[in-house]
Amino acid sequence: MQQKSKVIFFLPALIFITSELIRTLLRPIYGQRKYGLLSEILGWLPNFLAPLGFMSVAIAIIILAQSSSDKTISKKFKLLLLFAFTIIGLVGFLLHEMTQKGTGLTFDVNDIYATVAGVWLGVYLFYFFLLKNKEN
Repeated sequence: MQQKSKVIFFLPALIFITSELIRTLLRPIYGQRKYGLLSEILGWLPNFLAPLGFMSVAIAIIILAQSSSDKTISKKFKLLLLFAFTIIGLVGFLLHEMTQKGTGLTFDVNDIYATVAGVWLGVYLFYFFLLKNKEN
């Protein structure tokens, strides 16, 4: 297993822990308007990290499945999985964002942009970890 493949196993945990620390520790303190740009970033950052974490979990699962089996997963199948995870991530996180009214959470266009950006960065990571190398 390559070094960069080992890194991906820690990435989901790091992303989800960071997101939770932002939501529970940093936002209550620095999420006030008086902190300006920091407050703005802390407002949408969990919306960016959640789909990025989802996509990184998908990558880790595929790497684990491939490394635990004698068979390699074809590039065509990886592309199909990429498409499926992208659609599930976009639809799932955007629906969650739009249906959270009345839960005490706020919704704005920055959250939508952050969600889309998180999925697309996840797509790039998927490409980098699973599709870029000829040996994969």
